[in-house]
Amino acid sequence: MAEIKVKTTIKNGASSEEIFQAILQSRGYKTKREQEEFLHPPEPTLDYLLKESGLKKTVLSEAKKLLESHLSKNHDICIFGDYDADGVSATAIMWQTVTAYAKLQKSTSRILPFIPDRHKHGYGIGDKAVTEILFKIDFHPLLIITVDTGIVAHVGIKSFRNAGIDVIVTDHHQSEKSLPPANCILHTISTSGAGLAWIFAMYLLGDLAMKLLDLATIGVVADMMPLTGLNRALCAHGLKSLSTTKRAGLIAMKTAMGVEGKDLTTYDISFGIAPRINAAGRIYNPLDALRLLCTSDPQLSGELAQKIESHNKDRQEYTDRALKLAANTKLDHHVIVIIGDYHEGVIGLVAGKLAEMFHRPALVMSEGGEVIKGSARSIPGVNITALLRSLKTPFLGLGGHDQAAGFSLAKHQVKVMTKELELLGDKVISEDQLVKHRSADLVISLTSTTLTLAKMFHRLEPFGMSNPKPKFLLRDLTVIEDRKLGVDGKHRKLTVEQNGTTRELMLFNSKESFPLKSLSCVITTLDVNIWRDKESLQLIGSYVEL
Repeated sequence: MAEIKVKTTIKNGASSEEIFQAILQSRGYKTKREQEEFLHPPEPTLDYLLKESGLKKTVLSEAKKLLESHLSKNHDICIFGDYDADGVSATAIMWQTVTAYAKLQKSTSRILPFIPDRHKHGYGIGDKAVTEILFKIDFHPLLIITVDTGIVAHVGIKSFRNAGIDVIVTDHHQSEKSLPPANCILHTISTSGAGLAWIFAMYLLGDLAMKLLDLATIGVVADMMPLTGLNRALCAHGLKSLSTTKRAGLIAMKTAMGVEGKDLTTYDISFGIAPRINAAGRIYNPLDALRLLCTSDPQLSGELAQKIESHNKDRQEYTDRALKLAANTKLDHHVIVIIGDYHEGVIGLVAGKLAEMFHRPALVMSEGGEVIKGSARSIPGVNITALLRSLKTPFLGLGGHDQAAGFSLAKHQVKVMTKELELLGDKVISEDQLVKHRSADLVISLTSTTLTLAKMFHRLEPFGMSNPKPKFLLRDLTVIEDRKLGVDGKHRKLTVEQNGTTRELMLFNSKESFPLKSLSCVITTLDVNIWRDKESLQLIGSYVEL
C-alpha cells in the first residue's frame, strides 16, 4: 500500500466553485489577479516571451546581425538539430524561419538541416557529425545554427570555429561552468528547444512566426516542460493552432492517429504525436519526421505518415522486448544501473519505465562496440544530470535535464562508473525519496463528483508537468456492479455507491480481483465523456485500495 498525500483540505459539502477555488489556491494562485492570469494565459508576444525566458534583446540582436551578414554574402547555412521530438520540431521551426528570413533579405543562401543519425553519428555535435559537415562535398556552410543542442559541445563547436565557420547556439539544456566558443549563445531553461527556436523566430519574423506555433507546442509538451507561465501561454494558444493546422504532414499524422477534426490536447501530443516523431529518430532516420513536419505535398505527407506509423509500431516492439529483459533487475542500490543487448533507440524509454516501476533513478546502457551509449531517467528531487557530472568518470559525452540524461563512455569505464554511481546514489539519495507517494488534490465525497465540476476543470487546461489534471481521493465506496471490458477483460467499469449517490468508475489495466464488492479508497480524475453528442460524467481511477 502506498502512502497517499492529500495536498489540501476542504469542508464537507463544499460546492463545485469552492472545490475549484481550493484547487487553484493549492497550486499557488491565491489572488484574483493570479487566478485570472493563469486561467486566461496572455498572448505570447515577443515582450512577454523575453521577460519570462530571461533572454536579452542584445543577444538576439547579435545573432540576427550575424545571420544577416551571412545572408548578405549568400553563404550556405546549416541548421543543426537533435533527433527527439523537441529537437525535430525545433529544427523545423528554425529551418523554415531562416528560409523565410532569407527571402525577406533577398538572399540566395542555401539553408539545409542536419540532424545526427543516432546510429551513425551518435548524440549531439560529436566528431562524426562534425566530420560529415566539414567534408560534405556539395554543401559548405559558413554559419551553423544549433537548436536543442550545443550548450556543452565545446569540442565540436571549437572544430567548426577552427574551420572558419561561425556558430549560433540555441539550447535549453543545463549548461556547464564554461560555455562553448560559439559566436552567439541563446540559452534559457525556461522552455524547450522548440520553444526557444520559436522565440528567435518571433524576433526575426514578428507575427509571421505564428504559423510555426503548432510546431513549438509539440516540442514544449514532448520535452515535458512545466506548463506554467511562458510554456502555458505558448501551449494554450498553440493547441488551437495545432488543432486547426494547415500543415500537410500534421494533418496526415492526425489522420493516421484517428484524431482528425478533433480539438487536440496535451495528451494527444504526449501519447500520439511525440512518440511517432521520436520513433523515427530512435529506430530509423529522424529526417523522415522532419520532412513530414515541413512538407506541403499531401501525397508525400500521407506516405511519410504511414512510414512513421510503421516506425512507431517497431519502437513499441523493441521497447517491450527490452523491458522483459530489464524488468528482473535487482534493487540492491538506490540507483538502477543495467547494461544489455538493448536497441540503442529505446534505452531512454526503458530507463523511464524502470524509474517509474521501481521509483528510483535508472540508467540503461546498450552493449555494442568500444563506446557504450546510455540513457538515464530520474525521480522527483534527484537531478540525474548533476549526479552524473559529479562522478570522476571521464564521459565521452554527457548532457540532459534534472530528470533525464544521455551519455556515452568507453566500454572499459562501465564497471568503474557503475560502482562509483551506486556508492554515490546510496549516499545522497535518502530512503524516503525512494518511497512512492501517491497524491491527490482533495478528499471529497462521491456526491461532490458532478458533471458541472468536471466541466469547470477544462478551464485549467492545458494539463501537463506542474499543472496536472486534478485528482481526488474517494473513501469507502460500495461496488454495485463490476463489468469487464475489452477482449482480454483487463479494463473494468464499476458502478459505485456512497450514501445513495451512484457513479460510473473506469479502471484501466486493472489487476484487482474480480468481482469487486467494495473499495476502501480510490484516486480518480473527473472526465467528461461525450457519446452521440451527449455529455456525461466519468470517473477514471488511477489507484485503488480494497
